[in-house]
Amino acid sequence: MKELFQRIWSLWFGFWLVSYFLVLLPVYGLVLWRVTPARARLAHQLNKWWGRFLLFLGGIRVRVPVSYALPSQPCILVANHRSYLDIPVCYVILPPRVAFVGKAELARIPLFGWMYRRLHIVLRRDSLRERVHTLRAVRTKLQAGFHVLIYPEGTTRHVRPLGPFHEGAFALAVELGVPLVPFVIVGSDLCLSADGRFLMRPGEVRCYFHPPIDPAGHTVQTLKEAVYNWMYETLVAYEHNRVPAGRPV
Repeated sequence: MKELFQRIWSLWFGFWLVSYFLVLLPVYGLVLWRVTPARARLAHQLNKWWGRFLLFLGGIRVRVPVSYALPSQPCILVANHRSYLDIPVCYVILPPRVAFVGKAELARIPLFGWMYRRLHIVLRRDSLRERVHTLRAVRTKLQAGFHVLIYPEGTTRHVRPLGPFHEGAFALAVELGVPLVPFVIVGSDLCLSADGRFLMRPGEVRCYFHPPIDPAGHTVQTLKEAVYNWMYETLVAYEHNRVPAGRPV
């Protein structure tokens, strides 16, 4: 009976996810036909409303228990990734000037992929040339005043509480000399499963932010290890309702 309820709830959520996007598709088309920083911010604001609408209809509350403020200068954000629900959650908690770095598969989804390619950064690791292209795209977004969000685990399919990290986000922070802001998302996988069944239920998602980290004095490896340790300890602590063991890096 519980699984049946979750399946019905998932279908309800999926219906509104697709319907909202299709209704606003002409608006996205007008806004993104010619991409400028101002038009991109407007499209990100549409995505923020999309996230709030979906989470409200899904019965999902998002809380940021500890107040935070992103740096005024553009930065690279990194978060753990356990569920596709992390995407609307990030739209809701972050300002409407954040570009995601995502897999090339997302750009191939009909209609949605067109919007994604024009707003976000498509990650390709197949060759040195494509990695250089990603670096240039990130630099362009930062220079235009956008923060850049990367999920360093690269997938939702990993062992709890945290999968191994790719080095890309940390290499970008060190090479470009921009602040890195880690945060953790707790509870999204309990609201929307990442086991391939996509079962959904109402619930609460909480997000906890680390102060900005200056990459100066860090190597890629030391920065990655410091962020991984903080995320791991914080996830373990908050999932057991304890004070987080991690300290600012």
